[in-house]
Amino acid sequence: MRGAFCVLRSGAMDWLEYADQEARLTYNRASHKAKGKSLLKFGRFDALGTSSQTVQSQGGNEAFPTTNAITTISSSDAGDVIPVFVEGHTVTGTGTDAQFTFVVQSATLAGQTEVALATPLARVSRVYNAGATNLVGDVYVYEADTVTAGVPQTASKIHIQIEAGTDQSYKAATTISNSEMFYITTFSASVNKKTTASVDFEVQVRRVGGVFRPVKRITAASTSQPTVSIKFEPFVVVPKNSDIRIVAVASTTAVEVNASFHAVIAAII
Repeated sequence: MRGAFCVLRSGAMDWLEYADQEARLTYNRASHKAKGKSLLKFGRFDALGTSSQTVQSQGGNEAFPTTNAITTISSSDAGDVIPVFVEGHTVTGTGTDAQFTFVVQSATLAGQTEVALATPLARVSRVYNAGATNLVGDVYVYEADTVTAGVPQTASKIHIQIEAGTDQSYKAATTISNSEMFYITTFSASVNKKTTASVDFEVQVRRVGGVFRPVKRITAASTSQPTVSIKFEPFVVVPKNSDIRIVAVASTTAVEVNASFHAVIAAII
């Protein structure tokens, strides 16, 4: 979620001011004060196995479109006629010239019937219930696909999911717009004790036109240290038009995991 933040100091060092300086010297002139917002992204997956997957409700690793191809939303339950908010990004340009713009839009579900998004997207980072009635089915946001009873049939075309009964997506991934930079401040991950397992988690960043590269890697184990939290000092400065995700791989199958990162948003000035 995006929200206001307070400036935190550790000893004599103001890490926000330091991040502004690093951003200016390395990427762009940016200011956390000009934006005055922070972002918390969190995800969960209840069936992690021994292959690396993004910590998100639908599992797998997203196939990122290069155009505004994400067009549709629907529910697996015919009774879900409920308004939702969709947060994501549109894109112009391709490759290293791609530029993302943050968009928030509303849509009203029509049960299992496909509903077109008012603004097609290249990225979708959060969907949540904006009504007063709980969602009953699974809600999907996806590219044009064969759909059966509200459920798209091609996994690679699904870009976010609200699991039945949760009313909000769980996706530990997001994208940075062309007018912003992120200062990642914390990274947390945990493994549920229902399955005895150890899990490796990794924060990854992909700069526009590039590939995902690791920023930090931690391990959590259900039998010894089920929750691990890292505070970055200095903060991790991520440039504009980048993708961020948390991936995980477990020592066995059917493992439930959670992961999150917190970032201060800086405006490019």
